[in-house]
Amino acid sequence: MLESVRAVVRTLVVRVAMVVESLLQAGVLLVLRVRGRHLPMIVPFIGHGSTRRVRVGGRVVLGRPEAAAPAVGVPEAPEPTLRSRRAVLRATIARFLTVEVPGAVVRVSGPGVDAQVRADRDGYVDAVLDVSGDALAPGWHEFALRLDDEAEASAQVLVVDPETRVGVVSDVDDTILETGLTRGIEFLRATLLTPVRDRTPLTGAAALYRAFTAPVDGVTRPIFYVSTSPWNLHEMLLEFIAIRRFPLGPLLLTDWGPSRSGLFRIGAQEHKVGLVERMLQEHPQLGLVLVGDSGQHDPEIYATLARAHPDRIRAVYIRRTRHALPGRIAAVDALAAEITAAGVPMLAVDDSLQIAAHAADLGLLDASALAEVRAD
Repeated sequence: MLESVRAVVRTLVVRVAMVVESLLQAGVLLVLRVRGRHLPMIVPFIGHGSTRRVRVGGRVVLGRPEAAAPAVGVPEAPEPTLRSRRAVLRATIARFLTVEVPGAVVRVSGPGVDAQVRADRDGYVDAVLDVSGDALAPGWHEFALRLDDEAEASAQVLVVDPETRVGVVSDVDDTILETGLTRGIEFLRATLLTPVRDRTPLTGAAALYRAFTAPVDGVTRPIFYVSTSPWNLHEMLLEFIAIRRFPLGPLLLTDWGPSRSGLFRIGAQEHKVGLVERMLQEHPQLGLVLVGDSGQHDPEIYATLARAHPDRIRAVYIRRTRHALPGRIAAVDALAAEITAAGVPMLAVDDSLQIAAHAADLGLLDASALAEVRAD
């Protein structure tokens, strides 16, 4: 009885928070439009899909010019420029202070696609579009996103090769770079004050991921970066990936704020399981290698997926974070042993070289890459 009352109270609190957020956003939006100081702009996200269906995304916002920096790391994108700590702080805060434009009509056009879609209440565009005419060639394609006032942006979309049999799903926070997401002050310092060029990837991680995605028989393997970091950090993470020579792939992040899934953000379990399940459905030929860390719930999330799809999950790798307690390490090791015994290789590791060596033994990457991982 008590639990049901708590559930009702939680639902009521979330609904009230959503109403308050909508009213505040509407008021700010009206003021900005009356003063004529801001026009809507589109922040594009990296999309993905198959040769017959693509998912194109972005966000329609009003914001300061610092939030409108072009995406980097995609084909033909400009090189990122050096910025002071003050400029980094200003640009990062600007990304969080943008005002969403709910319900904006966006025209999406590209190879085999010409459609109008509507942004949701938070300004997000998440369009799943069928491709007409000839099938799209595997690789990168450019799609245009346009508003009625002629504001536009270019979104890059990765079309997964139907011949590839292996893809990689990787967490971001404390898996390819140390963010301290579970340690609030450290996360804020790194996010708000540290230039992207000064953020160091985990040793060997970039070379490891290049080895995982290297073409096999001429077919490039895709990589998907999955994180509970907010969409506001999409461009910053994309810049990090480009500078540190990680293979480019879609970044699948979350919205921080009240929604039907919770008061602050969707939970890691719901977010990551849902995304991986969707990938498995969209690419029925694809087996996945899952990479995460012990800091949050990646071991339990990936174990759930391995149990549900033992024929599709090729391997699971969990990095032990430097702040992990002995009890947590023991629990992850025991879970890895259980999943491995059930038929899906799962390994808890301390570094990238251990992942590379184990994956090479499984035939998931070329053993010749071990030297590069060791030297990275």
